[in-house]
Amino acid sequence: MGITAGIVAAFTLILLFNLNQGLKYPESSQCYKGKLYISNIGNPLPDKKDGNGYITLADLKGNILKRELISGLNAPKGISFADGKLFVADIDTVVVANPQNGKILKKIKIPQARFLYDTAYDGKGHVYVSDTQTNTIYRIDTKTYKVSLFIKSSELQGPKGIAFTRSGKMIVASWGGGKIIQIEHNKFKTLTTGLVNPNGVIVLDDNTILISDFSAGAIYKLKNGRIERLTLSSAPADIGYCKDKLFIPEPFLNNVKVFELKR
Repeated sequence: MGITAGIVAAFTLILLFNLNQGLKYPESSQCYKGKLYISNIGNPLPDKKDGNGYITLADLKGNILKRELISGLNAPKGISFADGKLFVADIDTVVVANPQNGKILKKIKIPQARFLYDTAYDGKGHVYVSDTQTNTIYRIDTKTYKVSLFIKSSELQGPKGIAFTRSGKMIVASWGGGKIIQIEHNKFKTLTTGLVNPNGVIVLDDNTILISDFSAGAIYKLKNGRIERLTLSSAPADIGYCKDKLFIPEPFLNNVKVFELKR
């Protein structure tokens, strides 16, 4: 399960543009209904409650539609969408907002949480959120906002990005373990090892997994147990994908790279 350098023949990434106007330490960039939502930590302190975080709204051509669609957040990170609502992880709170006008609908405090990172929707009425510092993943009911423990295990070794396959298996980027884990019925399966600090994960329709490795400065493709490098990037954070476009936040450059992905 080692890493092979080089461009994957079946995948080509074509840089379309860089989006950097008004961004400040962007951590996650996710697509919803033809628009791009970017979480900005603000000051580069990912666990400080300073109220400098915000969500930027852009179109898929690189135009900023609203620099601060949602403002007053602390250090917002992973974004997902469920039941027409936006869910974003913010240190020890999951903020729920209207993605159209940015109005905050609910702030779900998780008292035991220390460093909430990514959110993911399972398509079945629950949003999941990873807590990197406590090796925990929580489950939130999208209607009642009730929080329950999904899994807590030292085997997670610092869970960051999370995503779901079409069949409902959870994919987890283990930041501290340098690996990608699959969870099904509370059973762990390691899909690949040898990464440095895997951060964001995406599962495509054919179950290909795209991975951002923050410390390695690279984007990888994982399919059928084989992992290969697609491109280099400067400390890529929580990547997003839609309509054959790959969005790569680069926090230290205050930039989001937008690629067209051709298969």
